[in-house]
Order: sequence, then structure tokens, then C-alpha cells
Amino acid sequence: MLSLNAFESGMLFEQQLIEDESLLRYQACADFWRRHCYPLPRDIAQVVFDVWKGPKALLKDIDRYLQGEAPVIKAPPSQEETLASRHEQILARINQVKQQWCEAVSELEALFESSGIDRRKFNRGNQAKWIEKITAWAQEEAKNYQLPEALGKFSQRFLDERTKAGGVTPRHPLFVAIDNLLSEPLSIKDLVLTRALSEIRETVAQEKRRRGELGFDDMLSRLDAALRSESGEALAAAIRTRFPVAMIDEFQDTDPQQYRIFRRIWRHQPDTALLLIGDPKQAIYAFRGADIFTYMKARSEVSAHYTLDTNWRSAPGMVNSVNKLFSQMNDAFMFRDIPFSPVKFAQRNQSLQFKVNDVPQPAMTLWLMEGESCGSGDYQSYMAQVCATQIRDWLRAGQTGDALLMNGDASRPVRASDISVLVRSRREAALIRDALTLLAIPSVYLSNRDSVFETLEAQEMLWVLQAVMAPERENTLRSALATSMMGLTALDIETLNNDENAWDAVVEEFDGYRQMWHKRGVMPMLRALMSARNIAENLLATAGGERRLTDILHISELLQEAGSQLESEHALVRWLAQHILEPDSNASSQQLRLESDKHLVQIVTIHKSKGLEYSLVWLPFITHFPRAGSGFLSR
Repeated sequence: MLSLNAFESGMLFEQQLIEDESLLRYQACADFWRRHCYPLPRDIAQVVFDVWKGPKALLKDIDRYLQGEAPVIKAPPSQEETLASRHEQILARINQVKQQWCEAVSELEALFESSGIDRRKFNRGNQAKWIEKITAWAQEEAKNYQLPEALGKFSQRFLDERTKAGGVTPRHPLFVAIDNLLSEPLSIKDLVLTRALSEIRETVAQEKRRRGELGFDDMLSRLDAALRSESGEALAAAIRTRFPVAMIDEFQDTDPQQYRIFRRIWRHQPDTALLLIGDPKQAIYAFRGADIFTYMKARSEVSAHYTLDTNWRSAPGMVNSVNKLFSQMNDAFMFRDIPFSPVKFAQRNQSLQFKVNDVPQPAMTLWLMEGESCGSGDYQSYMAQVCATQIRDWLRAGQTGDALLMNGDASRPVRASDISVLVRSRREAALIRDALTLLAIPSVYLSNRDSVFETLEAQEMLWVLQAVMAPERENTLRSALATSMMGLTALDIETLNNDENAWDAVVEEFDGYRQMWHKRGVMPMLRALMSARNIAENLLATAGGERRLTDILHISELLQEAGSQLESEHALVRWLAQHILEPDSNASSQQLRLESDKHLVQIVTIHKSKGLEYSLVWLPFITHFPRAGSGFLSR
């Protein structure tokens, strides 16, 4: 739109679109780090380092806010405040409490003895240990923001909760001072983030202007600004003339800026149509700036609402179960502007069923853990075990023809690939994979975004390449032979050590790989080594071998690609070592590839499962969710 209407939009004709701004943002972040962190005194630099180890860690915290419209800081720090002044203020607060503690510690034992403190929750033995640890801390001058874990036991709020009903609560100005100290964060984080956001965004913008470049976010920002300028109506009219009808799919994932653009061009315009298609329950791109309130605002501004009333995928029992579950509350999705609308099932799915031992299974089953309450760790362990056990029982029944997926007169046994487990995170996925592995059930995590350079295979590949490059170095060669991909035992290696002829043969073998690498490249050399050492066969014979072989082949391809651009074998080894030290999981080329998902239970995040379809689905941790932090940023 900008280039087609360059005159109305004020768009420069000679500008280049850049699809990936990540390198620009990193360079700007590194510049910020050099300007502000390098000159810091050692004590303040250590405080910053305790939060972020370097510019890459800082960028990870703010990257989402460097894209799209600038975020609003809820409670911005004063422009005059510096890291040094904040640091001194925090240390002064800590030292004040330390001084009060040293002055009052001799009074505490008598104070607690004369109070109604519940000794079952605040016993004398622990009390003495806590006082001893805090006293040792209080006698040293504060140099960092670390507080003893036990300090919170002496806050007035905590002591109020630990006093017996009707008893005398221990009270002292020290306890109130501890309350006040703990109530406000002892951190420079908000100060650094606020400055970083402002300066890095400006640095990136300046660099793009200097280069004559713009990104996707810039196009939106410029179109938004152009539509609000003096020539905005002419630009909107030109766009409407070219596109009188606009159909916006997945509208729930739009942000306020995008909606302003649509609204400015098409709303209340004769002979035009603006169709907004979306489902707020599927809003998944909040991390990119999408705003569910934008959807709600748009919905309230449009009088004509049309709803799809038929589920074409699911069995009747599943559709009815979902209708029943979400009809239990008036505001099932928290906001009245997002109502739940029951749907019908498709007649073609009338005969879809899951039978075990010839008994139709409920479309939806809710598992309840026994007992009144439990910790989140116990809950997750229990549900992972229940989930894995249920899947094992289904698969066993499928092997004997007793667990069948029915569709009319047709039926087939349940297979592992029919089953999906939905999770929220990599950690939850690991819990399920571990539970399934204990029962010898193979699985695959479809949402894995780890870098292949973070794997054991990457480190082992480095040792192998180092050995190929210098097989005459015994320690280097021995390290390569000891890798798990080689499949040798400690006894095998010891036998080689004691047999000079056998060892010389291995040295000669690896020298041959070195010559092949030099003449033909790294990939042919690795293929020859893998063939001679039966690496693929050995790995596939072990648990998780397919995953490991996939990673080895992936790393081999990346090495071949990098090798074509580097001047020597030594440079390629340095390249691999550097990528192991600093893997980048955001680089698509590095992300772990999927090993074959044939005959595997599929584990996938709820986010990634959108639009996918599975016969049998487990949500083992659906009642466990992280508490959202209040944060200090908002869009």
C-alpha cells in the first residue's frame, strides 16, 4: 500500500525491505551494553551481571517489546535516576535493616517467649538457627542485594499469620522494617530495561534510516501514521478504490495498530465491506502484540455477527461434552464480550467411536487426584504417571485388537501415532516423555525449538572432528573414541591402549578421514566414518537412537554448508566450537529437526496444536498454570 500510493503516503521510492531485524536488534543491544555496562564500577557491574550475563541475555528479556508499537511503562523511573543512585538507595535500605537487627536481636528471644506464636510452625530450634544466620548476615556491610531466606520469618505480616488465635502477636519496629524492605523489589532491572527499550529502539530506527531500509513493523507504523496525516483521507480513498472489500482472517491475532488501519480505511464507508473473521478463544499471539481487547472492541462496534454452528471434526460425544462443560458458567472465558456458543456435530461423524474391550469410551474423561490438596510437583508427577499408564493400556489393547477406533462399520486398532499429549512447555513435555520412556513407549516432542548445537551430539561431533584433524594426538583421539556415538566400551578403549598395532591402525584410519576431509569436504568424510564405524546401526539399536542420529545428520549438513564458506578445516572446527558456546535457538536452521513420528506418541504444546487433529488427546497438566507476573510493561 505504501509503495502503490507513494505520493499520498509520503513513502520514499528507494527503500529496501528487510525481513529479519534480529541482527540489527542484537547489534543495538550490544552497543547499549558497551555504553552503559562497561564503565560501571565493579560492585554495580556485578549486580547487573547477576541479572544478565551479557547483551544476549538482556535482548532475550526485551526482544518482544522492540517490535511493533513502543510499549507503555506502567511506572517509569525518573529520568534523573541512575544505576549508581539506585544501587546506593538499595544498599542503604538493606544496611538500615541490618543495623536495626543488630540493635534488637538481643530482645527477640524474650519477645517470642512472651507472645502467642504457634510453636508448631515457629519452633525454638528453627528460631535459633534463623536468628544466627540473619545475625551473621547483618554484621557484614551490604555489597549486593541478597537477603537471607529466613529474613521473611521475622516480617510483621508473617508473624501475624503464625500467631495462635487469641494470642499476643510479637510486635517490634524491626518486624515492620523487614516488611517494608521485602515489600518493594531490590532491583535495578526496571531501570535498565526502561533505558534499554528506549535507546535500542531508537538505535535500530536510526540505523534503518541510514541504510534506507524498513521492516514489516515499520510498514505498519508508516501506514498508520500516513492515514492520520493531512493526506490520510486521500490515501484511505485510494486503498478503498483498489480494494473495496477487505476480509481479515484470524482477526483475534491482530493488534491495536492493525485494527486502527482497517478501521480508518473501511469503517462506515459506503459501497465497501470489512469482514472480520476470528475466534477469540484461539488468540495465541499475545507475545507478538496481539490484543484480545482489540477483538472485543471491534466486536462491539459491529452490529452484524455471524457464527459457525457446526463442528465438522469431532465425534458427537466430544461436541456434547464440550457444550456441557463450558455451559456451566455464564462467563466461561472471563469476559462477557466473549460468549460461549454451543455448536452442533456433523452428521457424517455420527458413527465415530473409541471402543475398549467392545465398550464405547466416554468422549471426555476428567481425572481427579485423591486428597484435598498437594504441591504442584506432586500433582505433575502423578498426572504424568497416570497419563503414561493409560496410554500404555490403550496401546496394549490395540495390539490385541481390543482398543479400536470406529467409523461406522470400519475399525482399526489404536496406534501410538493416534495419541497426542498437549502440554504448555518444554518442561511439561519432558515430564511426559520421561514417564512414557519408563514404560518403553516411544514419543516425539513436536514443539522442540532447542538448537541442535545444545545437544550431546554436537559436543561429540566436535571431539571427532578434532581427532580427525590431529589423529596423532593420543588424548584427542581417545576423546573421540570414548564418545557414545562410537559405541566403544571402556574395556574396548583400554584394549586399544595396550595394543600398539591396534592403536596405530586407528590412527591410520583417522588419518585417512583427514585426507578425505581435505580433498572432498566434511560431509563425505563423515559419511565414510559413520559407515566404517556402523554409527547409524549402533544408534538405532538404542533407546532414543533415532533422535540422536537425526541430530548427527543435521549437524553434518550444517558443517558442510559452513565449510563451503570457510577457508580451512581449522576454521570449521572453530565455527562448531563457537556455535556450541553460543547456540541460537531462534535460528531456524539450528532448531532440532523432527525424527520420524511414525508409531510415536506425539507431544505438542497447546500453542502449536492449533488447527491440528488427533484421534485421542491427553491434557495431563491442564489445571496447572503459571501465575502471570504483573510486570512493568504494557502495550
